[in-house]
Amino acid sequence: MATGIPSGAIAGAGGPREPDGTPGLPPARPGGGWTAGRVITVVIGSVLALVSLGLLGGGGTLMWANQALRQGGYVTTGTVTYSTSGSALASERMSMGWGWLLSGLVGDVRLRVTATGPGTPVFVAIGPAGQVSAYLSGTAYTTVTGTRTGDLVIQHGTARPAPPRTAGIWVAQAAGTGTQALRWTAESGDWMAVAMNPDGSPGLAVRADAGVSAPMLFRLAVELVIGGILVGALAAALLAVPVRLASGAR
Repeated sequence: MATGIPSGAIAGAGGPREPDGTPGLPPARPGGGWTAGRVITVVIGSVLALVSLGLLGGGGTLMWANQALRQGGYVTTGTVTYSTSGSALASERMSMGWGWLLSGLVGDVRLRVTATGPGTPVFVAIGPAGQVSAYLSGTAYTTVTGTRTGDLVIQHGTARPAPPRTAGIWVAQAAGTGTQALRWTAESGDWMAVAMNPDGSPGLAVRADAGVSAPMLFRLAVELVIGGILVGALAAALLAVPVRLASGAR
């Protein structure tokens, strides 16, 4: 007897059926769902995305430093005024190693020192840290710990050092009135820099800056940026593919 119901309108008509004849569930879309492998891939992609951002940020910062801070071929700190009532202004111990990296990232060191008093001479030098410490031992001097005027630590003492020119411990030195520019090719080891009155007398005020030639700085910046782009592309692929597969997109 005709029912008036179109063929195929019955629930499950033409679709999959269970063995007992009841309508079955439609087949799962191939490729859908989050598997353990896809979750791990997304995690790896996220980590690589962070690495990419770090590389791009580091490369961009080095490019900025190479452009904005380079003066006369040297990446240079700002000029800072330091003073001491002792016999010397001394840097902290500078430890340098990794010869090939040292020559590429540091290269030549330049120290520029000017006495604040017009026509006042100044002595500036670099020497092995152990020998410089021994030379200043027992004297009053000030250690420079940073690039701000107040970055100073006072070392107490009562002895007066011999005139620095006679110490015989310096690997590079300069002395005279006006701006004294010391240039030295960095070497592996521990080093200290000093600024003093030429006769070793106490009381000193100078304006100073420091710079390095950093011959490989721009190249390193470019390599970091390129590395960041490549790692970023890999991260994008690792994030996009599992998301697409998990959503069942074709």
